[in-house]
Amino acid sequence: MSDVIDFNDLKNKVRDKDIDDFEAYIINLYGQMGTGSTDLVSMNKSILEYMEKNNISFEKFTEIQNKLMERYGVSMDDLNSQYHLDSNPEYKSYRKKLGFTEKYKGKVTDFTGMYYEIKNDKNDLVLFLNKKVVLISSKKKVDLADNELNEFLVSYKKLLEDEKLQIRISENYLEYDY
Repeated sequence: MSDVIDFNDLKNKVRDKDIDDFEAYIINLYGQMGTGSTDLVSMNKSILEYMEKNNISFEKFTEIQNKLMERYGVSMDDLNSQYHLDSNPEYKSYRKKLGFTEKYKGKVTDFTGMYYEIKNDKNDLVLFLNKKVVLISSKKKVDLADNELNEFLVSYKKLLEDEKLQIRISENYLEYDY
């Protein structure tokens, strides 16, 4: 009775079906890139979504990648020696991001948005735009009577075809380095 089943090992064990499924998914993504319907950023986001949807840990994902490359006659050692991945800052950053998103799976999401600054005699603020949400952030009190601010909000609202904007104001905030 000294045998204990480690369910994490079972969950992270890579099966041929895992490799086949991921290979089919990647081929589909590359097909979308070929037609121009997706780009590299969207592809990375799709892979992270695939990992979350299929409950694939970072460790298991790395193992699936390695075994898939072996199918095509490439090993991670070959890539490391040829492209010096261990010293490549972009590769290191990508791996860190994967580890971070794995750790906070389901709680952290990528988003795209726009950023705009207003510095005039009435305001010194930053606007963060993400779809219908507008975050106005300032170290001082925000003057909503500012013509530049209102003109910008009207223009942004027209861009969204007059959909109602949700304005969030963060004023008198504290800032510190951590």
